[in-house]
Amino acid sequence: MSRFTIGLVGCGVVADWHVDWGYAHLTDLVRLAAVCDTRLERAEALAARTGARAYNRLEDLLADPAIDGVDICLPHHLHAPAALQALAAGKHVLVEKPLATTVENGERMVGAAAERGLTLCVTEQYPFSMPFQRARDLIQSGEIGKLVTIRTHRVGYLGGVWMRDGWRQNASIAGGGMLLDQGCHYTSIARMLAGEVEAVAAFTSSNREDWNGDDTATLILRFRGGLIGEALYCWATKTSNVGAECYVYGERGHLRVNSGAPALVLYRPDLPDGRQVIVDQPEHGKLFARMIEDFALAALGERQPTMPGTEGLADLRVVMAAYRSARSGQVELV
Repeated sequence: MSRFTIGLVGCGVVADWHVDWGYAHLTDLVRLAAVCDTRLERAEALAARTGARAYNRLEDLLADPAIDGVDICLPHHLHAPAALQALAAGKHVLVEKPLATTVENGERMVGAAAERGLTLCVTEQYPFSMPFQRARDLIQSGEIGKLVTIRTHRVGYLGGVWMRDGWRQNASIAGGGMLLDQGCHYTSIARMLAGEVEAVAAFTSSNREDWNGDDTATLILRFRGGLIGEALYCWATKTSNVGAECYVYGERGHLRVNSGAPALVLYRPDLPDGRQVIVDQPEHGKLFARMIEDFALAALGERQPTMPGTEGLADLRVVMAAYRSARSGQVELV
């Protein structure tokens, strides 16, 4: 019998990932008891294949005393309102990235969870990804020597189902553009591998006619201790090859970490052919089960969460400092 009961809010494509790659593999731990969407037909469709109850009002889902936690898969600008409402109802909260669209709302969410003794976690996959975990271990063990610089990037073209509902490509609704949507992801990588970011210099641009807001951004990051790094985001090029998601350079060599295969490669002059594949295949869908499991066990008091709200807030602070820099033309402190 499942030990933790969850209501899922927002029944779009991301919710399908949570169901198919997460809840379907965790039936001994969690039960998806309810789903909610303002488009009732979406909720009913997801309910029909999961056995959950369908709601079209969050208030009705939160009134169900059998629900222990809420999984929020809503558009970005609705994360904070829904999370604060769920926390006020005494529910633990798992929320998709970004945590919120403003630092102030993120702080309210973290504060509300702490005040009520509830668990607040962010659905952020990289801390749960074995290639990135191994990369962190290799860095910490000195395999590439003292860090020199780090580069993260996400480059491609967003289309298809992601444009279906109109909010993601409209920064005035979503709270930000490409930088907000993907910046928290890749800030999470940078912080995981290189430490805390203390200052940002950034530029953003808009290139697509069907996009309202930034679809391209470049950031220079200064980390505590003086390390500098770079992040590049672009959803305006129909390239077929986006390359690695992260390069970490040290005095002795470097790491290439990728969501494709090979997933983690160590490059060093003393290695045969100058390289060694550390992790061959990526993990993709497995990460959703790990994130949901971690949230449920944290809410049950059995472990400290890997990706608590405070981590999501730290990522958000970097992204918001980048937006301030893009507007001011100055280096902005995080």
